[in-house]
Amino acid sequence: MLTAAREQMDGEPRRFKTPTLAQYRRLVFPGALASRAAIAACLFGSFAFLPLVMAQGAATRRRVPCLPPARPPHHGLVPGAGRSIRLLAVGESTVCGVGRPVAWRGEGMPGATVSEARAQLLPRIACEPADLLIVAFGVNDATAYNSPRVFADELAELVTAMRNRIGDAAVVVAGVAPLDRFPALPWPLRNILGWRSVALQAAADGLTRRLPRLVVERFSQPFVPDLFSRDGFHPNRRAHAIWGEEIAALARPLVG
Repeated sequence: MLTAAREQMDGEPRRFKTPTLAQYRRLVFPGALASRAAIAACLFGSFAFLPLVMAQGAATRRRVPCLPPARPPHHGLVPGAGRSIRLLAVGESTVCGVGRPVAWRGEGMPGATVSEARAQLLPRIACEPADLLIVAFGVNDATAYNSPRVFADELAELVTAMRNRIGDAAVVVAGVAPLDRFPALPWPLRNILGWRSVALQAAADGLTRRLPRLVVERFSQPFVPDLFSRDGFHPNRRAHAIWGEEIAALARPLVG
C-alpha cells in the first residue's frame, strides 16, 4: 500500500469512483435494506451468534498460516522534484508490510485494535513533522466485537494524539475491509464479521464531521480471491497496489 501510494503522489492518479455509504452497505448486505436499522439488526444478530463465532474463529486461527511482517527498514525516501511530502502510516498488519518526493515511514502492529495501537504504537512515533497521516484499522476491531461508537471515538482520539506529535497533518482513514469477502473465513463466520465491518465503516465515516482535513476511504474495488495472500486473510501485492492508488487519490487534494 505504501509503495503504490508514494508512486501515485507525483503524477496524475488513476480516477476512482468512491461508493456512497449506501452503496458500500449494499456490497456487504446484498439485497438488504441499506439503513441504520439494518446495521443495528445485524449487530444484534452478531451477538446472538457469538458462541459460533468464537468456535469458528478459534478453528480458523489454527488453520490459517501466520505470515511474517515485512522486513525493515520501515521508512524511506522516494526522490522527485519540489518540496518533499512527509508521510506517516499507522495501522495494523497491512501497514507492517507510500511526483513529488515522498519521505515515508510506517508503524504497524499485527493484530492491533485502535486502542492497542494508541497504547503501544503511539509512544514509538517520533515527534517529527508530517504532512500526511494514514490511519489503517478495523479488521481486528471487527473480530474483537468492539462497538462502532467506541471504534470511532478511539480513532478520533488516536488522530488527535498523533497530530499533537507530528503537527496538523492531513489525514486519510483507510476503509474497513469487508470481512465477508475473506477466503480464509468459513460461512457463517465471514458473514457475521462482515456485518460488523460495515457497522465500523459507518461509524468511521462520521469522523469527517468531527475532525478537520480528514477523509475516510471506502473500498471501491470488489474483493475477489486473487487479491489475497496465500493465507486468505491478508491482501497480496496487487491488492496493496490498488489500495495505495485509492489512498493517493484521496490524499492529493489534501496535501496540494
